[in-house]
Amino acid sequence: MLSYIHAYHAGNHADILKHLTLSLILEHLCKKDKPFCVIDTHAGSGLYRLDDERAQKTGEADSGVKKILAQINAEKSSFESQAGKSFFSLIQEYYARGEYPGSPLIENFFLRPGDEQILSELHPTAFEELKNCYYNRRKFCDENGLNFIEPALHKRDGYELLKALTPPKIKRGLCVIDPSFEDASDFEKCGQVISRVHKKWSAGIIALWYPLVAHRSAEISMMKEQIAASVEATEPKILDVQMEIKRKEDMTGLASLYGSGMFIVNFPYQLDEELKEIMPELSKILGETAAVWSVEAL
Repeated sequence: MLSYIHAYHAGNHADILKHLTLSLILEHLCKKDKPFCVIDTHAGSGLYRLDDERAQKTGEADSGVKKILAQINAEKSSFESQAGKSFFSLIQEYYARGEYPGSPLIENFFLRPGDEQILSELHPTAFEELKNCYYNRRKFCDENGLNFIEPALHKRDGYELLKALTPPKIKRGLCVIDPSFEDASDFEKCGQVISRVHKKWSAGIIALWYPLVAHRSAEISMMKEQIAASVEATEPKILDVQMEIKRKEDMTGLASLYGSGMFIVNFPYQLDEELKEIMPELSKILGETAAVWSVEAL
């Protein structure tokens, strides 16, 4: 399905959880001099204007990035002294220009000479916006004397690309999977693809974002079980992170998003502790009718 447009949802609570976790993983990868590769299967447009009529229509950024930065700017948050400082500084920089960065730009921010970025986006409009985003990013870096890592852009089905390009030439790295989950088959596809890719690329970090919606509880559980069954380990290798901002029982529609999660295979050492440090405050700020979170190593 190609009906999903992320511009309506950019900067919401799910983006904050997803991109904070992504940034922490990238910080871990940057701790070693060895190059790494990032593969993003559902890259989207790359950059979003918060004054865009689509963002204004839903107002979801108001209860996401705007809420977080209001707390930080009012010095009512201790985020600056915790894990995630780079992420909050980065979104503050974009927010000052009325923008919110998608995962491709966040990934590119952490890349160093020798690192590699592979982006896939099948939606024709989003793909053109992604190309334009990187044209402007390259121009900005050139004008300001900054390093720019040229990504490999693919107008291609993300699942197919991931199966075809793994293991990557640079074995050390991360795969980000963030489908819309509009189609129930996405849950099954994710379980199948991640299980297959992990067998081919056993050292790769695989970070999957998933929605918390009441009518998909069974599909979510089955997806996680399939992935977990494919990961052979004598110690925890999977991290399941969840944040609920609303009570499931208060949802007026079964398809309403009451939170989201990150399911991470081969999570970096101490990522769980970093998230446990920051999740209480994050969920408290973003919570609307609930402030429920969990970080579970499997």
